[in-house]
Amino acid sequence: MTPSTSTGTVDVPAGLAVLAPFIRAGVVGPYEVHLVATVARLEPGLSDEVALALAVAARAPRFGHVCWRLDDMGGQLVGVDGEEADALPWPDPAAWARALVASPLVASPEDADTQPIRPLVWDAGRLYLHRYWHYELAVADDLSRRASPVLPTPTPGTAEDSVDPAEVALDALFGPDRPDDPDLQRRGARRALRPGVSIIAGGPGTGKTYTVARLLAAAHAVAAAEGRELEVALAAPTGKAAARMGDAVKAAVVSLAAAGAVDGRLAAQLTATDPTTVHSLLGWRNRTRFRHDREDPLPHDLVVIDETSMVSLPLMAKVLDAVRPEARLVLVGDPFQLASIEAGTVMRDVVGPAVDPLDRRDRSDAVLGGRVTVLSRMRRFGEDSSIAVLADAVRRGDADAVVALLAADRPDLQWVDPGDPGAVGLVSDELVEVGEELVTAALDGDAAGALSAADRVKVLAATRRGRLGRDDWTARIEEGVATRVPRFRPARRWHVGRPVLVTANDRNNRVFNGDVGVVVARDEEMVVAMADGSEVRELAPSRLEGVETWWAMTVHKSQGSEFDHAVVSLPDQGSPILTRELLYTAITRARHRLTIVATEAAVRAAVDRPLARASGLWERLWSE
Repeated sequence: MTPSTSTGTVDVPAGLAVLAPFIRAGVVGPYEVHLVATVARLEPGLSDEVALALAVAARAPRFGHVCWRLDDMGGQLVGVDGEEADALPWPDPAAWARALVASPLVASPEDADTQPIRPLVWDAGRLYLHRYWHYELAVADDLSRRASPVLPTPTPGTAEDSVDPAEVALDALFGPDRPDDPDLQRRGARRALRPGVSIIAGGPGTGKTYTVARLLAAAHAVAAAEGRELEVALAAPTGKAAARMGDAVKAAVVSLAAAGAVDGRLAAQLTATDPTTVHSLLGWRNRTRFRHDREDPLPHDLVVIDETSMVSLPLMAKVLDAVRPEARLVLVGDPFQLASIEAGTVMRDVVGPAVDPLDRRDRSDAVLGGRVTVLSRMRRFGEDSSIAVLADAVRRGDADAVVALLAADRPDLQWVDPGDPGAVGLVSDELVEVGEELVTAALDGDAAGALSAADRVKVLAATRRGRLGRDDWTARIEEGVATRVPRFRPARRWHVGRPVLVTANDRNNRVFNGDVGVVVARDEEMVVAMADGSEVRELAPSRLEGVETWWAMTVHKSQGSEFDHAVVSLPDQGSPILTRELLYTAITRARHRLTIVATEAAVRAAVDRPLARASGLWERLWSE
């Protein structure tokens, strides 16, 4: 047996003492140690620099990074105390880079795909696991091809001033184009009608779905004018986000029909496409394999992906691999939201500098130059909405403005001191009151009423455990409801009145990560009622494996959801999970009311800490 030493939690194999301080700091875990030890056995004489490089490169995706930058190792750590990480004995970046270049385990971009494949790639000052380097390069190359499609050759004899059916359709749906005062929603739809890829970005309530609905109507109208059918796919990363997308598109169609902008035939076409999850669209088989790929592509002419900020780099690579080269792809989302819980910042990278109003450089020669439309005008919230103003202040990183807004007496915005038991108790009382309504409806067999109550107000906690974390709020609400409703028995795993959140994809039962439901009484039995568009479908509890109780949820899992009233609960300011993107995402889940339960120090810590994930995709798409 190979001798080893112990850091207290992980054994360090002999010859790999270089990893010990990084293990103690939480930078390197058991998986990475095992990987490095295995490679060291296969590659005798492994240097300390390459051993450490392999460990941190393997750890990078767990922190959301696609790669590591050697000149800022400590600053890239998420989930580890920043001062401790900076104080670790990192090698000198220049010497480290020289060791990587000389190692047989490290490939350069030019020889990364030669056999045998090496585990690491050193590319432009960034260190990758080979798999993630391949994903990043594949996404950049595919987007480059889609952004420069080969346009069809004009038909001989066609008049230069012939009527463009796309412009006719857009005029009917948005009004005529105004070069002196451009309608960004119309511009985004027009770009999406071009061959290739387009990106529609914007914050909450800026009209992304409004734009998509009219884009779909225009695309169908153009196809009809050309005498062809249009195959459309709508998808989002979670079932909840897909359902929201479907509801929003259908509501937009009703509005268009009422205004006479679409006829009955076109309205039927628009509502015939049911949004689905990205995994379901691709034909999910297991964690890394899908039915549809380059060899068996999707049949659709137009593919729209909503909530793209939640799509990881590996999943985006799979999407691009499955969408036919001649199909149009539209990526929709908010680049300021939390990124995927997996590696990558795809939405932020593809939008690039377009979100920065101060960046006035000519980017037309960039890969995605002219392909990105950023919607900036808030339309969901009223002009006096404190939620919209607060979200904008957080996005800009203006902590003083955020604190001033929270301290003001606003009817739609409440700030609660977590150290004030009375104030926290009042918030709990409101949550319990809605919980009582939910449980009563569930006991009476009123599935629609229970689902409506479950969706009305929700606690969005930054953490799962600890005081005022998700589990703490769940216990508070359950205990309060049980006191008011004697027939409510939450001690049992499956009990009437339990709101549930699906946490795993299950294609056999047509439930997906992010779907929600409530356990209701039905003929002496209980069923899980789940919203299915405007309908409610019911499943036996025994058919659901991956679920958790849904009185409260983490901010990460709230992406793609909206609630009339969102209660945002933050931990102490020392928590590394506090970031600007987390607070922005939580705030923008609220439709009409927002309650923030946090200290001023925690709020400032979140606003002042933008999420930093290492990725080379931005540079590949936007570098000059």
